Amino acid sequence: MFWIIPILKGIGQGFLISILSFGPSFFTLINSGIKGGKAEGMRVALGIFLSEFIMALICFFGLSRFFILPEFQLGFSFFAAAAISYIGIRGFYKKYQQFLRSIEQPAAKSKSFFKGFILNLINPFVLLLWVGLLAIVSVYYDKTDPNYEISILINLISILFTLFLLDLGKVYLSDFLGRKLSRRVYYYINKYFGLILLIIGIYFFYHFFTLLVPYLKHGH
Repeated sequence: MFWIIPILKGIGQGFLISILSFGPSFFTLINSGIKGGKAEGMRVALGIFLSEFIMALICFFGLSRFFILPEFQLGFSFFAAAAISYIGIRGFYKKYQQFLRSIEQPAAKSKSFFKGFILNLINPFVLLLWVGLLAIVSVYYDKTDPNYEISILINLISILFTLFLLDLGKVYLSDFLGRKLSRRVYYYINKYFGLILLIIGIYFFYHFFTLLVPYLKHGH
C-alpha cells in the first residue's frame, strides 16, 4: 500500500501546477476547445500529455543534466521564442475571412495533436519545471526505502494524469463556451490568444538575453 501516498501527493501537486500554469500550451488548448470543439481540444490535450510524459521520463532516467547546460538553454530558449512569436503573430494578424475559412475546414487530427505536443515541448520553462519537480519529489522519500525509485515514478505519473484530466476539463468548458459565442467573437478571441502568445514569445526572447549576457561575460 506504499503507492497510496505517492498517488495522493501527485494529485495535489498536479492540481497546484495546473492552477499556476499559463504558458503557450494552456492558451492553445483553450482556443482549440473554443474553435474546434471537444474533439480538437482533446487531441491538443493528448499532445500536451505526451510531451509532458516524455520530459518526465527523461528527467527520471537521469538525462535532466543535459537540460541545464548553458549551450542547450541558450539554443532552446531562442528557438522557443522565435517559434511562439511566429505563431502569435500569425494568430493576431489573421484576417477575418481567413479565420472563417480556417474554422470551416477543421484541422487535421494529426495537426491538432502535434500542435499541443510541439508547443508544450518547446516551452523552456516546462523543461525546467520537470527538472525542479524531480528534485522536489525525490526529497519526500527515504533513499534507503526499497520502494524509493518506484515511489518517485508513481508520484510523477500521478502528476501527469492529474494534469491531463484537468486539461480535458478545460476542453469541455471551452467547448461549452464556444457554442455560446458568435463567429465574430471567435475571431477576436483568436486575435487575443495570438497576442498572448506573442507576448510570451517576447518574454522568452528576454529570457534568452538574460542567459546570453552572463554566458558571453564568462568568455564562452
